[in-house]
Amino acid sequence: MKKSRIFSAALIALFIVFSFSCQTIKEVFGTPSLSLESVAIKSLDLEGITFKCNYAITNPYPVGITIKEVAANILCSNQTFTKLVTDNGVSIAANGKKSNALNFKIPYTAILNFAKAMSGKTALPFTIDGSASLDLAAMTGLELNSLTIPFTKSFDVPVFKPSFSVSNIKIERPSFNDLKNALINGGMNITKATQLATSILAGQQLSANAFDGIDLNLNLTMDLAVSNSGSSAWQFLVKNCSLLSDNGSSLASLSPAGNATISSASGTVPLKASVNTLQAGAFIASILNKKGTNPTFALESGLSFPGMNYAPDLPLSYTKEIPLSTITMSK
Repeated sequence: MKKSRIFSAALIALFIVFSFSCQTIKEVFGTPSLSLESVAIKSLDLEGITFKCNYAITNPYPVGITIKEVAANILCSNQTFTKLVTDNGVSIAANGKKSNALNFKIPYTAILNFAKAMSGKTALPFTIDGSASLDLAAMTGLELNSLTIPFTKSFDVPVFKPSFSVSNIKIERPSFNDLKNALINGGMNITKATQLATSILAGQQLSANAFDGIDLNLNLTMDLAVSNSGSSAWQFLVKNCSLLSDNGSSLASLSPAGNATISSASGTVPLKASVNTLQAGAFIASILNKKGTNPTFALESGLSFPGMNYAPDLPLSYTKEIPLSTITMSK
């Protein structure tokens, strides 16, 4: 490493002394350059869209240089939405290239407000406009000790704001005979099984272990309502959803009972699950008793924007605690 630095310094000195037939160091080596490679959606959440701007800076010199900072304005219709500063003090090796990214988030509220001012837009024209400042002090013989490289890139932001809600959560009431037979098959005598089946269907309080050793499948249904408050064309896709216990373990895996996609401004995806008392007996007892720890509904979905260059099925998660009091037994 030491020999390499000595060699580089000596080489530069020779360039300066002999001037390479009157050529400047800039003419010999060129100048550092910045390539702005892409602006893409990095992630979605229920507050807004996080974008990732990928860039790379190339150092053509035989000695290392330093990035003082990379700063940029995020603009929409020439209005500054936010300012970014990053990469202070990052080094670029001799004849090297440094790749990095600027991440920034645009909340849905800002998107919808900009859209109101630009009536009729289904996608907003945003621009990232900035510059990279480089410290060239290590490069002996240059007239300047610093260099600023400007960059700019336009990108479209979809006008949308997703929202979800869960309702009509029901457990299908088993028939008296199905319930009684499951209790008998679980080891109860016919008298006790008859009494317990009657108590369950009458809505009486049960012990938490009432379904221990009982093998009975019960159907659980609910409606997932999905809406888009914006004007962008979109497609929503249910990927995975489940009910989770307070420790994060799965109580039930839910599947769409029909079409799993929505492309209109709003719609409903019916969901269903088969819940077995051997695996989730205490959970079922807590539902019937309306007492215990509330489960959590967890959704993994994918969003696509037809006509835009963003990747399809951008992931979006949603969780919602479900009060036991809202889960009913169907008649």
